Amino acid sequence: MTPDRNQKREQLKLRLLELIQQNGEGGRLPPERELSERFEVARETLRRCLRELELDGLLQRRQGAGTFVSGQPVVKQPLLMSFSEEMRQRGLVPSSEVLSSRLLAAGAKLAQRLKVMPGTQLLEVRRLRLASDEPMALETVYLVHSRVPGFDAAVLATGSLYELLEARYGLQIRAASQQLQATVLNEEEAGALGVAPFSPSLLVERLSHAGSGEVVEYAKTLYRADRYRFEVQVMRPIVTTREAVEVEEDGDE
Repeated sequence: MTPDRNQKREQLKLRLLELIQQNGEGGRLPPERELSERFEVARETLRRCLRELELDGLLQRRQGAGTFVSGQPVVKQPLLMSFSEEMRQRGLVPSSEVLSSRLLAAGAKLAQRLKVMPGTQLLEVRRLRLASDEPMALETVYLVHSRVPGFDAAVLATGSLYELLEARYGLQIRAASQQLQATVLNEEEAGALGVAPFSPSLLVERLSHAGSGEVVEYAKTLYRADRYRFEVQVMRPIVTTREAVEVEEDGDE
């Protein structure tokens, strides 16, 4: 790309960013034809810039509806909080839609994760998690049924699972281990989250432990990649002068 064309692309992007700011979250941008004429650029150039802004999480393109301004991604730091606690902390109103609740016998993999015998009765609850009425995540939780007798999944529509486990069953979650990987949403998952099929997603698998060390919960959560970002702080190990000298001496052998 020539310097002139590159400069024009950057200018177009700046003007689109101004338009995004003017429209605000949820605002609908004018059709591509109108934008192309307004900014005096080729449709293909415009599409490339719109696609870049979509990948940056600033725009959301809905098939047959148009291009809309996305909300700012929620930054999830590695603190052990329930979804409800986290959304309240960010000034959003958490809620859930309970999609299903059932009992099932633990297969080999679930039994291994929850540290129970295969065939142990488990409670599976699937929820759509929302923040201020916007779909954010699809969550599937597994609990050992004998530890939560009389569990009513319906109360999770407006309440926190962690708060319920502590208040009613004395199960206070103190720690968790998580695995994070990138994936894509199938048609059913995408439909529930209000995005296009095969949209990128973040899959988080979590094992939550009580203070005693017992596993309380195994959960799989699909987060919208355009609305969620995980932030982790890392540090280099501190190497003392003595250790550095020992390393150099070992290297001389």
